[in-house]
Amino acid sequence: MKPLITVIINVYNSEKYIKKCLDSVLKQTYKNLEILIINDGSKDKTLSILKKYKDSRIRIINQDNIGLSLSRNVGIDNAKGKYLYFIDSDDYIEEDTIEYLYNLCVKYNSKIATTLSKDVYSYDVKVKNKKEKILSLSNLEYLKDILLDNNRTGTIWNKLIDKSLFKNIRFEDRIINDVVVTYKLLLEVDSIVYSNQIKYYYFRHKNSITKKCDIDREKDLYNAAIERYNHLKTIYPKLIENKICILYIIALLYSHKNEEVDRFLKEKDAFKLYKKLYTNRLIFTKMKFREKIKLILFRINPKLNNFMIKIYLKIRGKYESTTNN
Repeated sequence: MKPLITVIINVYNSEKYIKKCLDSVLKQTYKNLEILIINDGSKDKTLSILKKYKDSRIRIINQDNIGLSLSRNVGIDNAKGKYLYFIDSDDYIEEDTIEYLYNLCVKYNSKIATTLSKDVYSYDVKVKNKKEKILSLSNLEYLKDILLDNNRTGTIWNKLIDKSLFKNIRFEDRIINDVVVTYKLLLEVDSIVYSNQIKYYYFRHKNSITKKCDIDREKDLYNAAIERYNHLKTIYPKLIENKICILYIIALLYSHKNEEVDRFLKEKDAFKLYKKLYTNRLIFTKMKFREKIKLILFRINPKLNNFMIKIYLKIRGKYESTTNN
């Protein structure tokens, strides 16, 4: 018999989205599931919607609001499955997602398997996948993808993960949590299986966490990135992608033009660190060309970089407006 797999859904005021998410999980072709829903003190109709479902695989844990990070720990601690799969309450997955990932783990003898995800702005999106390409990557190879921010590889969702990997790893009580957890899981394995098939749909809407430019979030992003950089530096001292990741984040935060964040970066001597870590070797990495240009411009002059980003966004906006009409 195939092992039990726990799908963890953390919900907070998710009445507009939870039905689509949960329905996509219930339709999975892999049937031996535990669907563990952590209701983190929702004040809307989320709980009443969940109670309408009578599927015996669903288990709901109600608690006072403690935030997404600590709520994920509640899911880990209460999960009964051999594997864990996290899905955000406003996203959804293909019907064969869990079975597909499980088969990859078995075939390639891996404790982590993942696929491509797709950002969507509507629940009606249909995709046609490219020819299947599956890679068994070393933890270092995949780590490089995370550091270069390729295809949302650093997220905790969209991955089937052997629960044993969480033995000594938990989410911290902070805004940025994937950054400080996913790479630690990678360090526990020799390889990870990656497929280019799209199985996860990341729904973008006005309340999406990644769309918010919250000041505390910006600060925590920097702090989390520095923590990861220092940790990885002790293990892989020559890993150029580790340096590039910090360069990218510093340039990104400066481009947001927030006075409080700018003061924070100045206090941290962020630009001084940028100049110290910058190297022309970055042009030889598999980083996207436009990202390389941004980093080079920022090294020359941060204001010039921000100006060019404005021009680029303006041109892209006009192009998208034209092509959508």
